[in-house]
Amino acid sequence: MTRIRLVATFVAIAIYASVWADSDPVLERLIDLVGPEAGPVISSTPIDGLVQVMLGSEVFFMTSDGQYLIKGQVVDLDTRNDLGELAMRDYRQRLIQAVDMDTMISFGPSDADHDLIVFTDTDCGYCRRLHALLDDYNALSIRVHYAAFPRAGVGSSTHADLVSVWCSDHPHQAMDLAQAGRPNPPRQCDTPIQSHMELGRQLKITGTPTMVLSSGELIAGIPKAEDLLKQLDQKVALAD
Repeated sequence: MTRIRLVATFVAIAIYASVWADSDPVLERLIDLVGPEAGPVISSTPIDGLVQVMLGSEVFFMTSDGQYLIKGQVVDLDTRNDLGELAMRDYRQRLIQAVDMDTMISFGPSDADHDLIVFTDTDCGYCRRLHALLDDYNALSIRVHYAAFPRAGVGSSTHADLVSVWCSDHPHQAMDLAQAGRPNPPRQCDTPIQSHMELGRQLKITGTPTMVLSSGELIAGIPKAEDLLKQLDQKVALAD
């Protein structure tokens, strides 16, 4: 079992062990629906009579009598917070905390003010445009840790290109070449790429490039350095 899976399983068990007695009807209904081996995680919500259920990386809500299941957004109109997204953010944060950053190719100062993971595909035009902004990000003390996410999957030409990058004697230069659309000498070795892809699926990454913050929040697209720094500073201020 990978470290990511192990930590996620431990967290699920820990929360599962603290399920409230009044959520038993929910638990019984879930066992009927998905079986006991699925290990649903049940927690309270600010709404009377409504509980939150996390099943793997899926979040939904049920009435505490187990009668109704609600899948979709549940929004606090005062704070504008989506309760499901808050749960997913916490789930992503726990996964990120378990990640070995040494398996990634990192650009930027080691003492940067901000660190973020970027899931990249070297055949993705937007990923190449983001890579061209790395110097701007680094200049503002933003460090980028690349995780491989070949959208075409294992065995694709993109997967082979990423393997060659990770196996290179000079992976930063190899990443620069690949993101410029230039070939690297083919190489083979043991890589973390499959574990990166699994992490991406657990985080519900659907496209590249996608940034994942240590808070568990996602940023899609290619923000300019100044705009990205403003977002990151704001999130740090809110966390404080």
